[in-house]
Amino acid sequence: MLVDSVEIELRAGDGGDGVIAWRREKFVPRGGPDGGDGGKGGNVVLSATHNLDTLSSFRFRKTFKAERGQNGANKKKTGSSGQDLELLVPTGTRVTNLDSSQVVADLAANDDSIIIARGGRGGLGNVHFVSSTNQNPFEATKGKPGQVINAKLELQLVADVALIGEPNSGKSSIIKAITGADSRIGAYAFSTTEPVMGVLKKGDFQATIVDLPGLIEGAHSGRGLGHQFLRHTQRVKVLLHIVDATASDIKRSENAILSELIHYDPILADKPRTLVLNKIDLLSKEEVRNLSHDFPEAVLVSAKEGMNLPELVSLLREQLN
Repeated sequence: MLVDSVEIELRAGDGGDGVIAWRREKFVPRGGPDGGDGGKGGNVVLSATHNLDTLSSFRFRKTFKAERGQNGANKKKTGSSGQDLELLVPTGTRVTNLDSSQVVADLAANDDSIIIARGGRGGLGNVHFVSSTNQNPFEATKGKPGQVINAKLELQLVADVALIGEPNSGKSSIIKAITGADSRIGAYAFSTTEPVMGVLKKGDFQATIVDLPGLIEGAHSGRGLGHQFLRHTQRVKVLLHIVDATASDIKRSENAILSELIHYDPILADKPRTLVLNKIDLLSKEEVRNLSHDFPEAVLVSAKEGMNLPELVSLLREQLN
């Protein structure tokens, strides 16, 4: 199951307390203040890795806390710092501070990282409070609390190509035919219920392709399944817009999905987009010729029969290079 959005609480470690202590040695019976400082609290760090493709590790656990700094000790010893807590997230994770509604990080590349919550400073021991009028201070400070951040993590899949289109347009069949990636394929709406990724390899050419669940009109406002996955189109370089070649009104089907992209994020309309008319094996030769005439910019294919798929792959190679 793809978990691509979670809300969690991140707690950095508190600083350790400074201490009140006195120098006590055999030949120094009236030693002065000797209390050390507390250690710093551990940070909470988010680090991106390409070895993960889901936020499922955050699905059931919602609070994560770094280690507290240790208290100071006598002989002016500073307490040990708390250990940082590093949390691994998939490459492509966007981090929003829910308290300020600000996007604080976009971990788009492998090994990107951010200190999302900083540990508190350690408190001061009584050696810091010596003065000309107070040679034996009974004073120390507590450690500072670590930051507490309520964060939303949103995964935007990092891929070269995204397949978009209405339910039953044949996207699953196309990605399986050109990459071997398998998803449930059926003659009913929403047979694909989560993104499916595959890798296309042809000689020295390689491209990552994601098949997004079918969009419908009104997806940008929450209808159907598409609104859950539109964010995954934002990082891709090329959009393959799949339309059923047997549809009664191809232009209307194309415009309906294009409108959803524009409503969700107008920038998506500027991405390179190729119209692919699938299922031409269900049409007569004359109907295919008419489609070629009416949609000269489109690539006409049959994923089921493998018709014109090499031409589609060559076009992708040209666009990505």
